[in-house]
Amino acid sequence: MSIESVLRTIRRAETPGYDASMSLSNPQRSFLIDSAMAIAMFLLALLSLLGLPDFFGGRPIDALGIVLIAAQTLSLAWRRRFPIPVLVIVVGAFVIDRGLDYPSSWAVFGMAFALYTVGAEIRVRTSRIVAVSTIVVIVAWTVVGVVSYGLPAPVIVTIAGFATFPYVLGREARRREQRALDLEARAIRAEFDHERQAAAAVQEERTRIARELHDAVAHEVTVMTIQAAAANRVLDDDPDEARAAMAVVEDSGRRALIEMRRLLGLLRTEAEHDLAPLPGLDALDALIEQLEDAGLNVQLNVEGTPRALPPGVDVNAYRIVQESLTNTVKHAGPGAQADVRVAFGAADLRIEVSDDGCGAAGALTSNGAGHGLIGMRERVTLLDGSLQTGPMTGGGYRVLATIPLEPIR
Repeated sequence: MSIESVLRTIRRAETPGYDASMSLSNPQRSFLIDSAMAIAMFLLALLSLLGLPDFFGGRPIDALGIVLIAAQTLSLAWRRRFPIPVLVIVVGAFVIDRGLDYPSSWAVFGMAFALYTVGAEIRVRTSRIVAVSTIVVIVAWTVVGVVSYGLPAPVIVTIAGFATFPYVLGREARRREQRALDLEARAIRAEFDHERQAAAAVQEERTRIARELHDAVAHEVTVMTIQAAAANRVLDDDPDEARAAMAVVEDSGRRALIEMRRLLGLLRTEAEHDLAPLPGLDALDALIEQLEDAGLNVQLNVEGTPRALPPGVDVNAYRIVQESLTNTVKHAGPGAQADVRVAFGAADLRIEVSDDGCGAAGALTSNGAGHGLIGMRERVTLLDGSLQTGPMTGGGYRVLATIPLEPIR
């Protein structure tokens, strides 16, 4: 079964008054079965009357009688496709048959099948109206027979029950089929929901790993690129400075490899003790030292009383500072000064990274275009915080993140 057909089944099952039985049966096969049943009933009724003409009593069977028997039986072949017209034909033929005093036969059961079909194939409100109207007509005709022909009064109850019971049975069959379809639709929907949740979880994990790759590895690669360019410029004039720059490149490359191994390890099933621990705010000194080796002047100010942070807050706060300083290295221009302020408040953590460079405003827009700012905004959103980014008056760029914390008691 294709996904489209399954979804159509679910939508049909949720439609008020949906005809469950039609979805659970094969129309062509049902027609063949009904046709065989109708022919068998016709032959049984006809042969019984022709074989025992005096046993049943009443008017002798003739061509009109055969037509009335055919109307009560053969029309049942179309009972599922046209339940109401077939019921009208069967009941009409039955009333005429009884009114003309033809012998009783198996054809009377055609009315039972027709009423059963109305209960099983038609929506509740319509089927009730049709069934009640039919039963009223049959009972009224029986009352006339009791009064006019001296039929015993209990015949009224018998005929009313004979007409009501098949309809009630059909309604119950419809309810069972509808319940089966509802259960099937629920099972299919639950399976699809599970698959969607699994796909969403995979996508979320991929996004998180991509963000980690960008924030961590891209930072190291940026430092390597700048230091390699600096080493290339001074290689002939100042070999010692070139060697120092290449040492920074080597350290950055080693850290990038460690981060890549750690992130790739998340995609495998090895034990976690082989993975490097995630950095936090206590690693800012090492980060700033690395950036100063790359030529960026960074001033770190910590306000308030530092305290242990939840791991998710700690690593994301570090990544926000790291990405902000990486953007400064990329866009602020040579000789830029960066200021990092980490403020521990009673109920929040404020991180502010600003620089006095001239390139950030042109390279990054205030609404957060660029993968780095998008990653920062996603991190802050996951922590229910807020992020403000944009160029400052007089030059430079600022990133301000506010992350809520558990209040100090």
